[in-house]
Amino acid sequence: KIKDGHPMYLGLHLDRIFKSINDLDINESRSFIETKIIEYIKCEKINNKALRLTMFDEGYNLSIRDIVYNQEIYNRGFKLCISPITRGDSIIYRHKTTNYFESIYTKKFAADNGCDDAIFTDCYGRILECSMSNIFFIKEGKIYTPNESLPILNGTMKRRIMELCVELKINIEQCDIKIKDMEKFEFCFLSNSLMGVMKVSQINKIKFECFNNIFEKLWSKIND
Repeated sequence: KIKDGHPMYLGLHLDRIFKSINDLDINESRSFIETKIIEYIKCEKINNKALRLTMFDEGYNLSIRDIVYNQEIYNRGFKLCISPITRGDSIIYRHKTTNYFESIYTKKFAADNGCDDAIFTDCYGRILECSMSNIFFIKEGKIYTPNESLPILNGTMKRRIMELCVELKINIEQCDIKIKDMEKFEFCFLSNSLMGVMKVSQINKIKFECFNNIFEKLWSKIND
């Protein structure tokens, strides 16, 4: 995300992508890519847009697109359902790749059912993530989120939230969260690098509170 001409959390994004390309033995210089990103932003005078970096064995590509989230969406929050796709334990889910079939299919399924997005689960009924975001629940002043050892993409904003919880002394736990346990939570929200954090108003027929002090603290820090 480019805000006021600056790439937000660039270090965290590069940490993640270079972990993936190192696993694939792609030989590329981090400092070179970082320089090219900064040059591209300045040359194209990019502001308040989403910037995408794609890396492959022949090189890299930079592209931009609009950010679709607006204040109206933030005010009402997301409505979610459960994806018809049950995930297996594949290593590919832990890396951000160009294989978006499951996410696109799930996003369309959600839209066809009057929802903003849908939640992936595994064969044990554990909640994993949404098609484009990580998911968090709050109960009695504590945040719960699916364990990073599960087949999910641990996003840059999730990492930032973990850091903020330490800074703000907010209790957060990574654990297994079953579908059947969703109704026990008071509040739910999502995160990704473009939306920041987004409250969830409803999952299937389960409705969540529209305000939470912990969420507001995170919101304020992320949007500061």
